[in-house]
Amino acid sequence: MRSDRCSNNPSCMTTAAAEEGKPVARLLYIEASPRHEHSFSSRLAAAFLDAYRANNPDDTIDHLHLFDHELPEFDEEAAMQKMEHIERLITEGRGIEPRGKWAAVVQQIDRLKSADKVLLSSPMWNYSIPYRLKQYIDIVAQPALTFYVNRKGEYKGLLKDRRIQMILSSGSAYAERFPRDDDGTKTDFQRPYLEHIARFLGFSDIRVLRMQPTADASPRSVEENLREMLARAGEAGGRF
Repeated sequence: MRSDRCSNNPSCMTTAAAEEGKPVARLLYIEASPRHEHSFSSRLAAAFLDAYRANNPDDTIDHLHLFDHELPEFDEEAAMQKMEHIERLITEGRGIEPRGKWAAVVQQIDRLKSADKVLLSSPMWNYSIPYRLKQYIDIVAQPALTFYVNRKGEYKGLLKDRRIQMILSSGSAYAERFPRDDDGTKTDFQRPYLEHIARFLGFSDIRVLRMQPTADASPRSVEENLREMLARAGEAGGRF
C-alpha cells in the first residue's frame, strides 16, 4: 500500500514504474458518507480499493472525503463570478481568470480532471444524495470547464475517456421509477441522478454497485448481504 503522502500527491510515481516506463493512472476516490468505516458504502469502497491496489500497485489514489475536506461555498461571490465567466465565454470566447472563490472552484475541477478513474461511494439520504455530494457536484459542473453546449444546443461533457465506479447503499429497497401515488416512500432518486450527472459530465464508462437494504431487514440478512457485496466490491476493484 502506498503512503498517504504519495496517495494524495497527483504527481506521485513509484521508482519502479518510472524506470519501466509504465503509465501510472490516477484514481480519485470521492467518499460521501460522514460515518467513515461505519458506513456500508464506505466499507464496500474499502474492499474495492484493497483489490484495486493489489492489481494496480503503482497507481496513485487521491482520497477526497467530502465531510472532512473544506469545499468552497458557492455563495454570492462565487455565483457572480460564474455569471461573469459565462458572459466572457459568450462575448470573448474564453472565461475569466481564476480568483477568489472562483479559484477554489477551479482547483476542485482541476483535481477531478486530473483523474483517469473515479470511485464514488455514497449512502442514500432522503431518497437522494448527501448534501455535501450535491455541493461538490454544483462546484465541479461548470460551463467550458467540465461541459459545453454545442451549436445544436446539446450539452456535451468534457470528462471523456474516463470511467467511474459508483458504490451506493440505502436503508430500504427502492424502485428506480418516477413516484406514483401507490409507491409509498420507496422511490430511488439517488442512482438515476448520479448516473445522469456522470453522463452529463462526459464519463463514457459508468459502473454501479448498490447494496440495499442495509436497515429495513433482519441483522442476519443484512450481514449475509454485506458479505456478498464485499466480495462483489473486491471483484469490481480487481477489474477496474
